[in-house]
Order: sequence, then C-alpha cells, then structure tokens
Amino acid sequence: MKSPEEFLSELSRTSCAAGFMPAHTKPQSRLHSDVRHAANLGLAVFPIPEIARLTGKPELLIGEATTEISLLEELAAEHPSHHWHAAVAASRLCVIRLDGIGGRAWFTAQSEDADECCTLSVTRGEIVWAIFRLPVGLVRRASASLLAPGVRILTDGESFPLPPTGGSAWADPWAEIEAVPYWLRRIAFEPPDTPPAKAMPGPLRSDRAVSCRSLARFEKPRRSFRKGHPSCDQAGWHGGFRVSRRR
Repeated sequence: MKSPEEFLSELSRTSCAAGFMPAHTKPQSRLHSDVRHAANLGLAVFPIPEIARLTGKPELLIGEATTEISLLEELAAEHPSHHWHAAVAASRLCVIRLDGIGGRAWFTAQSEDADECCTLSVTRGEIVWAIFRLPVGLVRRASASLLAPGVRILTDGESFPLPPTGGSAWADPWAEIEAVPYWLRRIAFEPPDTPPAKAMPGPLRSDRAVSCRSLARFEKPRRSFRKGHPSCDQAGWHGGFRVSRRR
C-alpha cells in the first residue's frame, strides 16, 4: 500500500508528463532581476521593443516608464526582450555620461574625494553612466550639458541602459544613488528664477466725479461786447456807427 506522500508525488509526475500544471504554480516572470532591482531603487524603467532598436529610437516607450513592478510585469510580457532603459526625467535623476578614459579622468579629477564617485553606475565597454539624485531647490543650467570632452549630462528626454541591455552591467549593484556632489552643483546647477517683485499698489479709485479743470488761462470777454455789433461806449463810435473825420 502506498503512502499519501508517494501517491501525491506519483500524481504530480503523471500530471506534468501529460502537460498539466498544478493550480498553485505561478507563470515564470519575464522581468529581468536587474530591471526589478532598478525599479526597487526608484528608477522609472521601460522596455525597448525590437522595432525601437531597429529604427534607432530607444525612447519610443519612454512615456510608459514606471517603478510599479506589476506594470513592469505586464510590459515585460507584452515586449519579451532583455532590453530596458531608465528615464532620466521620470526618475528625477542627474545622470552623467563619461566616454572613454578622458571622460572618467576628468570626472575623477574634479572630485575632491575619491569616495564621492561611489554612487550607482552602469558600465558598457568604455562608457560609464554615473547616477545621482537631483539636488533639492536647484535646477540644471541650460548651458551645462557638455561639461568637457567626453562628459555630458543627460537631458530630461533621454534615458540610459539598464543591465543586461547591450552588455551593460552594474559597476556595484549594491551601491546607493548618492546626491549630486557639491563641485558638480557649482558648475552645473543654479537656483531657480526668483518670481518678479510685486508691483507697488496704485492710488485707490474713487467713484466720485472729479471736475475737469484746465490750467490754460483765457481772457474773459466784455459783457457789452456782442459778436457782429459795435459797442457804443467805445471811443470813435457814435450811435452804433463809427464817425470818421476826413481831412
């Protein structure tokens, strides 16, 4: 006689051989562990479909960037691929792209302490994406895009790859996203524009009618003067007519 454990084990093997899956078995997730790790860190990620890679438009689905794992599971099922990016604007990040040895050397030289470079970063070949948190109360200068040859700050409409997209990898997967260092704040960020000063209040408007007074002075006409009629009290006039004397 078989024990209950043996009976259930044999039943499970028979069901799997026949093509049936147990009801409690969950479907395998298509979301890569590195992408899940990035979302847990607060990075808004989105997939790169095949058509986006073929057309050279990796930010095709940047509007779908999110940190919700459930939504990312749906996107992973809809776009089954291992190509994922993180949106800079949606993640509220300051991402610096360092190209080659020159870019990395400039970045290291600007740092007062080498420990400041221990933030989360992605590497792919000779390219490094250093990820920082945006400083509170500061905005990036419009002219601070290209800091040096091989050193560029990504704009809000751009993104950067997440492992394992294109052979990229975490430099240190357990590193935290640090704040923007002070030396980078001085050269790339500034306070936002201050609001315009309030206009001085003008005089209160009165509803009482104000008489119009002119500053021009006019000579008042004489009372006895009437237009078109001579005056009798003027010299040289007699009975309303001027008396002329001919010599």
